[in-house]
Amino acid sequence: MKKNVKKQLLMNKTGDEIQVALVEEGRLAELIIERPESMRSIGDIYLGRVHKVVEGLKAAFVDIGQKSDGFLHFSDVGTTSEDYRALVEDDDDDENGDDDESEGGSNGKPQSSSRESSRSAGQQKDDSRQASAADTKERRQSYTQMIAKKLKPNDSILVQVIKEPIGTKGSRLTSDITIAGRFMVLLPFGGGQIAVSRRVVSRKERGRLKKLIRSMLPEGFGAIIRTVAEMQDETLLKQDLEKLLVKWKQIEEKLQDAKPPQLIFKEDTIISSVLRDSLTSDVTEIVANSNSIHKETLNYIQWAAPEMVKNVSLYQGKLPLFEGYGIAKDVESIFSRKVWLKSGGYIIIEHTEAMVVVDVNSGRYAAKREQEENSLKTNLEAAREIVRQLRLRDIGGIIVVDFIDMMDSKNSQKVYDSMKSELRNDRAKSNILPLSDFGLMQITRERIRPSLMQRMGDQCPACGGTGVVQARFTTINQVERWLRKFALEQKLPFQQLDLHVSPTVLEPMRESDMKTEMKWFLQHMVFVRIKSDESLRSDDFRFYNRKTGADITSEYN
Repeated sequence: MKKNVKKQLLMNKTGDEIQVALVEEGRLAELIIERPESMRSIGDIYLGRVHKVVEGLKAAFVDIGQKSDGFLHFSDVGTTSEDYRALVEDDDDDENGDDDESEGGSNGKPQSSSRESSRSAGQQKDDSRQASAADTKERRQSYTQMIAKKLKPNDSILVQVIKEPIGTKGSRLTSDITIAGRFMVLLPFGGGQIAVSRRVVSRKERGRLKKLIRSMLPEGFGAIIRTVAEMQDETLLKQDLEKLLVKWKQIEEKLQDAKPPQLIFKEDTIISSVLRDSLTSDVTEIVANSNSIHKETLNYIQWAAPEMVKNVSLYQGKLPLFEGYGIAKDVESIFSRKVWLKSGGYIIIEHTEAMVVVDVNSGRYAAKREQEENSLKTNLEAAREIVRQLRLRDIGGIIVVDFIDMMDSKNSQKVYDSMKSELRNDRAKSNILPLSDFGLMQITRERIRPSLMQRMGDQCPACGGTGVVQARFTTINQVERWLRKFALEQKLPFQQLDLHVSPTVLEPMRESDMKTEMKWFLQHMVFVRIKSDESLRSDDFRFYNRKTGADITSEYN
């Protein structure tokens, strides 16, 4: 049975930045940061303009006023259930007919043997399945073509952001609009469909919720009933639905005069969103260090969960909020690539263009007879910490973990089971594969926005994000090649140049036996004056014509 975990929500405001921390058993589990320049856009609704339709990608690119066009896959384009059913549902009658025909000879003759009959029936079924698969594929192609015809360049379309821009990729969009509330998600184009969260396990309660919401919903609307709606009073559910319907009415009114691209609906504030999604009965404390946030929190909880008002407080401590609750170091560790484990081992987290790679290390030598046991212990501890770091850093996409090698396959299974168990506590959807023969585990985790490190960190000006800088002597060699080329092409002696380099590159030039400027004059008959420039990286340099001041670096590269 799953034990209750003590949870706290800490809301910290510093200047224009808001940080919301979810703390579990005294340790930071999730951190949400919002700044004016990096506002959340998940759930925002836009009136967009179709820029282009690419049938090969089964997608359209939609201008919603952001830096890059949004990506709208055909599977995320709303269509009536009748259209969809007619195009993709399989017809079982044909398959049944084939089965009937295979069991008896059409000419009335007896079948040669039971084995032949079985083989014939099996062949008929295979043929039927292949025909059915081909038919389904053809219908899906028809569906794709139908959507492609519906979407035309310059058309206006109402879309919602389901994934924020990541790198050079624009937002992922859908035209199946949803509006999230505390107890339910409203589907304005839901066609009367009602779904209940799988975590509501009681059939009686599921039936009650469905019946109740169905009686409240206007015609044509649908809803998804959230887990927190379980055992809630009818009045609260009705109030939540009324709030959602008011929001939808405001969207409809704004659409009447809107011109694409235009923002039509902005999601709730970060405080309301976090309370809506994270406020559960096991949250024992909600603390804010700002009067405005404290007031907003109280207003929301007095409506949504009045029994939890006693858990809300305004922070009065002398230390900053996160330091007072002992999580300041956890917040700082988010930008560290190395994370220590209690056992003395550690994990290294590396971000690449295609994936995130995690390396698990024991950190110390173990005696041979204890090696398997120590490897298992470190791997199990690492599995818990890796999931914590994925949540904490909001890492999504493909994650590959290189665990310490183990000889016993049972131990590999234990690590796999531990990882699966830890991921169940994560709200983001994930898939996980067992350890390979090389000790690698592959994980995919839902990514709806850039990781915390990508959003809050700046690229290193020295290494450009690679973590490695070019050797200083390599840069010096490049400078000398440039000078040789310049001298050969100019053919005029005694030219005067200024060379700008990073201070780290200048240092070995000053330490050489012969003064570098003199050496270059003797070699190339060019007067060079070297200057330190802190704005340059160690792999860069700039040559200037001393008389005109013109940058001539690119002319002789």
